[in-house]
Amino acid sequence: MITTVAHAFRDACNPPVSPDKCIFEYYLGAERRSIPLSSALWVGACSDGARRGGRADWAVAKLAFPADVTPYEVYEQPETLVDLEPVMAVVGYDIEATGKTDKYGPFNKTIQECQIRDAKDVQTFETDCEFEFGASGSAVFRRWGQRMTMLGVVFGDHHDKSYCPLGGCEFKSRTWSSLFVALRGEFKDQLLATARQSAAR
Repeated sequence: MITTVAHAFRDACNPPVSPDKCIFEYYLGAERRSIPLSSALWVGACSDGARRGGRADWAVAKLAFPADVTPYEVYEQPETLVDLEPVMAVVGYDIEATGKTDKYGPFNKTIQECQIRDAKDVQTFETDCEFEFGASGSAVFRRWGQRMTMLGVVFGDHHDKSYCPLGGCEFKSRTWSSLFVALRGEFKDQLLATARQSAAR
């Protein structure tokens, strides 16, 4: 299964396109692997208010067959978001890594340690993670010992380039912050239901 944002599959509140032409690509060591997505897709029920707030900008998709990866964990109890709590986030084109490459090509995804900031409500929250274009749908995780449990997916940002010089951003709610849909409510219910259906088969 894949957790991501609805806007990866639909524009505004238009009907979503089928994901079965999308590819999930990952590395196992140095070996690059690709798995197509199936046509199964669930997205948040869109309304203008929910879309602007990010609450409906979530999606659960399925791979055509399982990937050889370590999955994240999902707790069935409600998660409590705590301001200043340390988290780990997958981000897009990191400001400090832009233009750098390794043997696989550009750094188009990096992982950052950052903090939850301004947990506005149970559906969305902000962080001081530093990311740019390409991060939509990426996850933020809370570490529990050796386990990683998912808290939500990034759907947008408040990112003022004139305020944020290269590599030197200071968090300011609604001026410079990354915005996440929390893994709660309908989003979490659908993910757990899909996981149970897959396990039953």
